[in-house]
Amino acid sequence: MSGKFWRNLFYSIAVILIAVFIYLLLNERHGQFLALLAAFICLVAARFDDLAKFKLSKDGLEGEMREVIDEARATLAQLHLLAEEQSRFMLWSMQSNGRWGGMKIESQDRMRASVVSTLKTLGVTEQKIEDVVSVEYPFIDFDYASYVTRKLGNGLNEDAHKAWNEFFSSERRKGIGFQPSPDELETFLASLDLVSDDVKQRLEDYRYFKKVRKHRRPEEWQNSRS
Repeated sequence: MSGKFWRNLFYSIAVILIAVFIYLLLNERHGQFLALLAAFICLVAARFDDLAKFKLSKDGLEGEMREVIDEARATLAQLHLLAEEQSRFMLWSMQSNGRWGGMKIESQDRMRASVVSTLKTLGVTEQKIEDVVSVEYPFIDFDYASYVTRKLGNGLNEDAHKAWNEFFSSERRKGIGFQPSPDELETFLASLDLVSDDVKQRLEDYRYFKKVRKHRRPEEWQNSRS
């Protein structure tokens, strides 16, 4: 079999081992170091032919080293991309599946922290990690909009109830991504005289998260989701 076959084989095994490493890390199981070590060994093995045929001349050695380094960088970039896509899917799945009565917020926080830690361990940049985590933002924005209006629709008079139904109709609010912005909510709630001090605080929580992508009152947010 050709050297190219073995190189591709070892590269494929390395990718699988990286995936195993991520799975073990997220599920807090043993064998994380061994999986990562085995992936590294496979990457080295994939380049064994090149290492074995190094020439001792200065030009030959430099040329071979340059080729190895370039391909190693390309392989590392592919591993980063795989890790990013897997992590993005994990966070998306965590937010989208079983939203009511699903994973507790404490478990979500642990999983998110594990995903970020794994990506940092693999050397993924902060900007790309932020891009991965951003897959959660539309879901959390939706939850914030629901949090602001919680129980406010109870006991409205006929006209207010009609306005409420129109504002939150299924034609306008089709699900995740169609939630009203903090300003839209404040204007609408003010028109119904529903902006109490508590609602103002919730609106500020929503605005803060939209702006900096962090929770303004983490404990209050956690309590609201329990």
